[in-house]
Amino acid sequence: MQEKALNWLDRLTKSARLTPKRILRIYTFVLFFAPLAYLLLLQLRAGAAKQTITDFIAASPATTVSIIVAAGDFLLGYLCWIDGGALLADRRQYMKFMKLQLWTQLIVGNWFCLLFAIFALRRGEDLPEESKVKPSQLLSLTYLIASLFVICFVFYVVLAFRAVKG
Repeated sequence: MQEKALNWLDRLTKSARLTPKRILRIYTFVLFFAPLAYLLLLQLRAGAAKQTITDFIAASPATTVSIIVAAGDFLLGYLCWIDGGALLADRRQYMKFMKLQLWTQLIVGNWFCLLFAIFALRRGEDLPEESKVKPSQLLSLTYLIASLFVICFVFYVVLAFRAVKG
């Protein structure tokens, strides 16, 4: 069963011509522009409620936590845009980055990025084993943002318990 699923995933990525470079480009695009679209949506909702955006965000702790997650995603997207080439130059760095992204996007519920992290891990073997490129700063920042996402996940759990308790 697992082998069938992996074969299907490989066929899907190959038929969609998803190379590691293309996957990272799509991933970067989503990480960069989705938080901007989310902020625009919040602005529209605040305007419809005749509130300022700060009052609208302050009224809901879950929205505040999601803003923190969106800021982390935006920063990752920006840095992938600038320093993505260094990730693509070394398979080890790329795989570490995508494994970390897989787990962090899972805990914050970003399913689209989770799916592309899975695609990236399957296609990561297409990258060169090692290169002379200096280690990317992006990987260090990813660990920092991952810890921020874990804290946000804890906040989500606390908010869920409070909602259940009443």
